[in-house]
Amino acid sequence: MQKGSPDVAERRYTDEEVHAILARAAESDTALVPGDAGGWTLAEIQKAGTEAGMASSAIALAAAEHDRNAALAPREPGLLGLPLSVGRAVPLRRPLTGDEWRRLVSEMRQTFAAEGRERVEGDRREWRNGNLRIVHEPTSEGAFLELRTRKGDTRALVTMGGVMTLTSIMAAGANLLLATGNERGLVAAALMAAVGIATSAAGALRLPGWARRRTEQFDALGALARRLAGE
Repeated sequence: MQKGSPDVAERRYTDEEVHAILARAAESDTALVPGDAGGWTLAEIQKAGTEAGMASSAIALAAAEHDRNAALAPREPGLLGLPLSVGRAVPLRRPLTGDEWRRLVSEMRQTFAAEGRERVEGDRREWRNGNLRIVHEPTSEGAFLELRTRKGDTRALVTMGGVMTLTSIMAAGANLLLATGNERGLVAAALMAAVGIATSAAGALRLPGWARRRTEQFDALGALARRLAGE
């Protein structure tokens, strides 16, 4: 397949992204000729897809979904390899009506057990509760529902626990180095270290369950939004 000359102003996709976009558009894997080092443009992906019998509009929507999910990916490193944030971008066939949005908000409040705050600007709608944010935004292809959240208190817990543990180790080391024989000081340092380790562990160990629960909740809300939009 011959490809056009690179256009620096146009978004280009890697071979892996092309496979993901076409697989999303067709809901199945698609064999492709690998692209060159410069990547693929959307027009080139659409050409490859239409040659395989896919609709160009479906490919464009899948590419938009891919880009939005990439934009929602965490911009900061996780904590000890654990996720600190969760995000989803759900494409909708059409924008939700006012009544449909209110139905979705009602479900959000039940799901997260929170009243939250709602903001409406024309067809753009937002529901927010702390670090949890859900946005409905119309596009030329229909609409997107963006769901994102961040576990804001975990890093503070782990950091506090680490500081307590380090402080206790330094205190115990100073006690032993100076040979003061302060047994109470050593016991206090050991207790502080235990509390510090427990605090850090409590913050870190709950992250996988939290991320899994939020992912399931986001998937359920996205499925409801799609049903409301007639999919």
